[in-house]
This record gives sequence, structure tokens and C-alpha cells, in this order.
Amino acid sequence: MTTKKEEADDQVMDVTVVEEKVGGMQKMVEETKVTNDDELGAVSDKIKNIKELGKFIRQEMEVYTKPASQIVRAAQAKFLPYEKECKAAEAGLKTKASVYMTEVEAKRLKKEESIAKQVDSGHIKEETGLKKMEAVGEEKKSASTGRSKLTQKMVPEATIVNPDLVPKEYWIIDEARVKKAAIAGAVIPGVEVKKVPQMMSGR
Repeated sequence: MTTKKEEADDQVMDVTVVEEKVGGMQKMVEETKVTNDDELGAVSDKIKNIKELGKFIRQEMEVYTKPASQIVRAAQAKFLPYEKECKAAEAGLKTKASVYMTEVEAKRLKKEESIAKQVDSGHIKEETGLKKMEAVGEEKKSASTGRSKLTQKMVPEATIVNPDLVPKEYWIIDEARVKKAAIAGAVIPGVEVKKVPQMMSGR
């Protein structure tokens, strides 16, 4: 029966093997010269070996990452829907609280406006108006129970009402889409297509 220490040693050995192989690869790349056709052919074989090493490293890594990924996905599938429900419930309650507080403030402002009109028209004295204003109170911005506090703040929110008027510097170019279209043959002002060398390796 394999002990935990042996399992740990195996894990270290796996990494050590990879480190040795990668170290040898790096040394090989540094020492490789391409000055004739034979050396060029050797580079092709070396690239093939590097690809095989990459596959080996991927397989070694997936021994640990695949089980972990499966655990993460299983946990997310079970718990994320409930987490989303919590966020939705919080948002729902905040909306209700906001609606109420907005209505309360609208009524308060209406009372202030009515008092101001009465003062302006001379229906009530200014001193009386001030007392009435004090009685109306200030805007209610929060609710506190001792255990929690709920606060409503006025925050800036921007909305694009006319995209045609927004200066070009605020728009983001979809570079990947532009390049793909240009390579496919589309003529796009400000974009040029030129051929550049690219090495391909295979059997």
C-alpha cells in the first residue's frame, strides 16, 4: 500500500523529470545553430521533439488538474444557483426599499414645496414656514436597526442617448474582427495586409 510520503515523493519526482527535460530543451535551443540545410532539417526534428515534450507535460499536469476541475465544476453546479438566488433576493429587497424611500422623499419634497408657496403667497408667515419645514424634516437616506444599516445614495449613472454624437476616441476597435475581415479580403481604410514569414512544423 502506497503511503502519503511515497505519494508526495512521486509528485516531486514527476516535477523533477519535467524540470530536467525542460532544462535539457533550453540548453539544446541555446546550442542549436542553423547555418546549412542539414542543420535546418535537424531543427525540424527538434521542434517535433519539443511538441512531444509539451504533450507529455500537459498529460502530467492533467493528472492533478482534471480531478480538481471536476470537483470545482461539481461544486459550482450545486451551489452557484443558490448563490445567484441570494444575490437576486438581496437585489429584490433593495429595490423595494429604494422604491419606498423614493416615494417618502417625493412626499417630503411636495410638502416643502407647498410650505414655500404658502410663504411666498403670504398665506403664512416666514417664521411659521420655517417651523413647518423643520417639522417636515430632512431627507431619509438610511435605515438602521443596530444589527444592520441600509443606505440609499445618489450615484452618477451615464447613458448613451445618441451614439452618433460620441467622439471616436471613446469607441474601441474590435481588432480581432478587423484583422480577420482584412485577411479574408475586405478592404478596410487604415488597415494594410502584408505577408510575413511564419514557420510551420509537422510530419
